[in-house]
Amino acid sequence: MDAANSGEMSESEIFRAYAHVWTHTFNFISSMSLKCAIELGIPDTLHRCGHPMTLPDLATALSVPASKAAFLGRLVAVLVHTGFLSCQKPAPRNNPISEDTADELGFEYSLTPASRVIVKGQPWDMSPIAMVMLNSLLVEPFHCLSEWLKSDSEVGPSSLRTPFDMKHGKGLWEYASQDEKLNRCLNEGMASDGPMMARLIMDKCGRRPFEGLRTAVDVAGGIGGLARELAKAFPEMEWTVLDLVHVVAGMEGTRNLKYVGGDMFEAIPPADAILLKWILHDWSDEESVKILKRCKEAITSNGKMGKVMIVEIVIGDELEEFHTTKLFYDMMLMGCLTGKERNEKEWAKLFREAGFSDYKLTPLAGFRSLIEVYP
Repeated sequence: MDAANSGEMSESEIFRAYAHVWTHTFNFISSMSLKCAIELGIPDTLHRCGHPMTLPDLATALSVPASKAAFLGRLVAVLVHTGFLSCQKPAPRNNPISEDTADELGFEYSLTPASRVIVKGQPWDMSPIAMVMLNSLLVEPFHCLSEWLKSDSEVGPSSLRTPFDMKHGKGLWEYASQDEKLNRCLNEGMASDGPMMARLIMDKCGRRPFEGLRTAVDVAGGIGGLARELAKAFPEMEWTVLDLVHVVAGMEGTRNLKYVGGDMFEAIPPADAILLKWILHDWSDEESVKILKRCKEAITSNGKMGKVMIVEIVIGDELEEFHTTKLFYDMMLMGCLTGKERNEKEWAKLFREAGFSDYKLTPLAGFRSLIEVYP
């Protein structure tokens, strides 16, 4: 038996294995550092400043006391290492400075592309979705993942459906309906990538997916992050956002956009097109088929033959770009909901079971795809 099969390892293999375990043990530090940076407003402060800042200047701007400035420096070091900040020696601006003075001032820090998209209030701000995923309520269920995997949810109580149920005694959507803070966090997070998704669809497909359409319903569209962008891009169309009553309560529409409270499992307003952005991956296959059947009813009422437009992850080859992101997102769904990410074959199976005859899959930039489904 050779060394590989006998379990024997060389000294270098052991050291590399140790390092690998340590790295993954501490991977959560990267996520928590990102969360801390958003909460402190580090990207926002650098954006407002408009030029690189030294650590003392950054600490002052963030109202970090002098006693904690060194600790802030350790956080900033991680943010530099993970690509959220860049650092460089101070460059002379109005008055030249000596090399000794530059050394005393230390490094200056500035934004990177990764931190520019978490500057609050900017068009591509995705800090809300990052804060959703790093919310303690969504992270805590992973501490009981092994216990949940050993439980038999088929014969056990409904509180065993997901690790989230096991940890909190109720499902995520039920929890959100009773907790205004979580409800607002989820809605803002899901809406935050609306401008980006609209741009990705338009950049890849142009106006083609919307040609000939007069009406569209964004199902489970939350506070309308994507629908608002598309309503502006296609003012000739009438747009409706359908979501639960507590989600759309108080939302104001526009000339061609309205909000309707309702349950997608019960009924969906008739329309030429139904839009589902990041919805079906939240639900099991059985639940997804029910939703799709309601969608089909909505686009075929009164003899119409519309289509369903789905924006979702499609799991592909493990060598593809963003494969790790897709796998991690699938684990997040396992921890908090009954859904999962699916490959193309699994998507096709859902469409057939819901009574659809054909679909067109268009990969978008990033890790999501547009799937147009036809009755």
